Amino acid sequence: MGFRTIFTTLFLSLQALVYFTFIRYWKTTKYYKPSHRWWALAPFVIFNLSFIVVSFIWGRNFAPPEWFKVLGMYPFYVWMAATFFISLWLLIGKVIKLPFQIPIWIAKIFKPLRQKINSIKEKKAVKTVDLSRRKFVRYATMGISTYAFAGATYGMLRHDSYVIDHKTITIENLPQELRGTTITLLSDIHAGQYMDEKEMREYADVINSLESDIVCIPGDFVNFEAKDVHMLTNAFRDLKAKHGVYGSLGNHDFFQDVDYVSKAIVNESPVQLLRNDHRSININGKKLFMMGVDDTRGSGSDMSTVLNYYSGLETKLKQTDTEFNSAPKILLCHKPYGFDSLAQKDIDLVLSGHTHGGQVVPVKFGNFNMSFAATVSKYIEGIYKIGRSNMYVSRGIGSVGLPIRINCPPEITKITLV
Repeated sequence: MGFRTIFTTLFLSLQALVYFTFIRYWKTTKYYKPSHRWWALAPFVIFNLSFIVVSFIWGRNFAPPEWFKVLGMYPFYVWMAATFFISLWLLIGKVIKLPFQIPIWIAKIFKPLRQKINSIKEKKAVKTVDLSRRKFVRYATMGISTYAFAGATYGMLRHDSYVIDHKTITIENLPQELRGTTITLLSDIHAGQYMDEKEMREYADVINSLESDIVCIPGDFVNFEAKDVHMLTNAFRDLKAKHGVYGSLGNHDFFQDVDYVSKAIVNESPVQLLRNDHRSININGKKLFMMGVDDTRGSGSDMSTVLNYYSGLETKLKQTDTEFNSAPKILLCHKPYGFDSLAQKDIDLVLSGHTHGGQVVPVKFGNFNMSFAATVSKYIEGIYKIGRSNMYVSRGIGSVGLPIRINCPPEITKITLV
């Protein structure tokens, strides 16, 4: 079963939950009529037509015209995100209610117990409480629905409103000749349905305007389709940096044909792809090791394979280059989850992405980040330090799932080493 089929089934199931819950609550009002259920079904059909047309008729690789995006796709993205959040709220409510439902289910099986429970309910006037509870749930659902649609609309309109972050990272014992070296970092491009060639060209122009010494891209060049890599290579054909453009592969690059993606990047763009490999960069007479490791297709937090890749690379370099132990080392590693282990290797700077900073962050203040990414890893975005090792986790410039970002703008980061 393909990803698209699984995704479509899940999405339609969640929408069905929203629809039937809405009908159930509507029945408790004086405005409901049996014929109204068909009117309620109309928005579910209308907003999904664009999804059906693009995904199953025209195909994923079809580039819809701008008018279709505005009138068809963008409303669908908002609808999809909002119904997802509403269904999540409903599921949480059902989970909370489950312990209280179990006795009722048992009562239905054992009639005497049910009669006893009913008599207790009558004595305690639970009916009034239940009506109050229903009223509360109804208004709470309305509030959550309003927030979901408003938030989804805002997130969709702002999903490509990037920021340029300037960061300074201190590297212990960095030679004077390397102080002030600049690195432009961007990650998680996800070339494809939500990131077209025109948008990537604009990013390339911004990167070139920063005039950094080095450009680094730690993975997820494409979203799902391998052939979308050509949009990226066309857009990044003129990408440049004084001491080179370097990249490593992310999990999405493995989804279809990683060799096809790799070959296109190497042959059609200036990106030097580091697949468990390295480059020695000479800056002002001093050596800096730029290394990269492959990610794996899995999106989980198990980093054992990636750590093995680095261990093999480290062993090789220690045997072949006497300057490896003393020279500064930078590692491109798509997922940040292995930083605890990598820090023990005395890597000076790890550059990662993958998390998108959470992408959709309903609540965020200080270091608190309420997002799915926060449930998987403590490394979500920004600078982290363990011992002498530093890591920067980029929020990336692309999107997955839906082109929606809330409290988490895409970023291009210019890092200065001191």
